[in-house]
Amino acid sequence: MRCHWEKLGVLGPIYILAGEGLSDVAIADKLRLNEDVVRGCTSWLLRSLGCHTRAELVLYASSAQQGTWTVRAA
Repeated sequence: MRCHWEKLGVLGPIYILAGEGLSDVAIADKLRLNEDVVRGCTSWLLRSLGCHTRAELVLYASSAQQGTWTVRAA
């Protein structure tokens, strides 16, 4: 089942831009979205990927873009 953010079509673009190190405000400006939508999506990404900080999300997303996916222990 797809999540709310994926249904809106914003999950992928936000994930990619987060991997580039952009802030929620910068992502919102670039995608012409409400900041609350971006914050909600990045919060969902943090929880879903098991990241504890925004820096972890950036590292996770940037490594995924380079094709070096990692598996997190549960």
